[in-house]
Amino acid sequence: MISSLSRLPLLLALTFLLGTSGLALLALTGWEAAPDVHLWQDPWFWQVLRFTLWQAFLSSLLSVGLALPLARALALDRKLPGKAAFLRWCLLCFVMPSLILITGLVLVYGRSGWLTPWLGSGWQLYGLSGILLAHVFLNLPFALRVLSFQWAGIPSAAWKLSAQLQLSGWQRFHLVEWPALRGVLPALLGFIFLLCFNSFAVVLALGGGPATSTLEVAIYQALKYNFNPSEALFLAWTQLLIAGGIFWLFSRWSQLEWLAPTDSGQGWQPSSHPFTLWTGRAAYLLVILFLILPLLSLLPRALSRGLEGLPWLSLLQASGWSLGFALSATLLAVVLGLFLAWQASVTTSSWLKRLLEVAALHHLVIPGMVLSVGVYIFFMQKINWLDYGWIAVILLNTLVALPFAYSQLKPGVQDYQANYQRLAASLALPFFIHWRQVVVPFLKPALSRVAGLCLVLTLGDFAIFGIFGQPYQQTLPWLIYDLAASYQLVEAALASLWLLALAFAGLILLDIKD
Repeated sequence: MISSLSRLPLLLALTFLLGTSGLALLALTGWEAAPDVHLWQDPWFWQVLRFTLWQAFLSSLLSVGLALPLARALALDRKLPGKAAFLRWCLLCFVMPSLILITGLVLVYGRSGWLTPWLGSGWQLYGLSGILLAHVFLNLPFALRVLSFQWAGIPSAAWKLSAQLQLSGWQRFHLVEWPALRGVLPALLGFIFLLCFNSFAVVLALGGGPATSTLEVAIYQALKYNFNPSEALFLAWTQLLIAGGIFWLFSRWSQLEWLAPTDSGQGWQPSSHPFTLWTGRAAYLLVILFLILPLLSLLPRALSRGLEGLPWLSLLQASGWSLGFALSATLLAVVLGLFLAWQASVTTSSWLKRLLEVAALHHLVIPGMVLSVGVYIFFMQKINWLDYGWIAVILLNTLVALPFAYSQLKPGVQDYQANYQRLAASLALPFFIHWRQVVVPFLKPALSRVAGLCLVLTLGDFAIFGIFGQPYQQTLPWLIYDLAASYQLVEAALASLWLLALAFAGLILLDIKD
């Protein structure tokens, strides 16, 4: 049962979550500006759609395919050094603000990059190759975590039985390992495909021209450069329908465990063929180099001129705006996620549980750019976005981070309700004492992980600020983009290093642990 004390906050929360999406979708139906359906006959639209799908397909295939041999080594090779630290580094790479990576890639693989002479005269970072490189960097670590946790979750009894039966390597993979992987591979491919399909910063910075534009970039250009709401609405509807369909498919396949590993309790591991063993170790070394080189390249470039003549004032101002927006959105996302998870655990109504799930998770289906376009167009005649755009930046970042907060807090809340709620109720503690002294200490590890995750995700926001942000409120990602676009690579490297330091500090201080 929902207590009467919670009914008004619950109603307000549902109104905010579902109402925002409803108003955005209402705007997309043409309530304020009709979608330009004639784009359906424009070859440019089909070119954008084909490239969007193609780059997402290649990115997901490469990320998962390259992750398979290393994920097995991470789970089964006990002699690999630094596995725990590497998995934490993978988490940081996955949630890393895209503009940090883009600056590093330009320094390593760009026109004057130090690795470019070794790549041949035909190498070009800007275009499909650069997009794939960045997407693999961002999503390969996620695939590694998911797949290594699946392999580590295989019971040791299954390995022992396969050894007793003297199964060959292929038979062991087919009968023991493949059943643990086949349930998660479609969902993993679908999730990474969705991330790349909705990619904005990477394509905007590394696309290189109209031939490599995607739906997200086309929406941004239609609204911010051409101010063509009808075109933006049509493109947003296209992206929403495709992204929603993809999310519906992979969410039905399985759930992905990636923030914290399952407790496999594995005390015995199989011996591997020497070729398989050394292939995994070689992949481990190569992936470490791949994930470290772009970030290490920032340091010498940022310090190449010393500390003189660098845009310290702009960096300080951008840091303040980024932290202000990110901390506000993180606080709202954690509070909302905890509140919804708590209400879902105490209600006995099945329809209310489903409503709470939909309210908390449906923003995974609506890309941030689509949500931003809908809200912008619905209120553009009612709100002066030049003055109040910062409110939309905070609130929409809250909605984007909420699904991650809710999904990670829900298991902890359910565990508390199952094991301690009756005992706490029997003590008849006042509401605030109950939460301060019992609930919050119990959920503190989960709250720390979620807060750190949401902070890093919102620090790297690029799409939402691109619609609502103003130059005098410039955030670090947009400062980096402007500096890199004007070939001020020293300044861009410095700003990227500072943003990376803030993201890393967020994960360390908020104690995200495997």
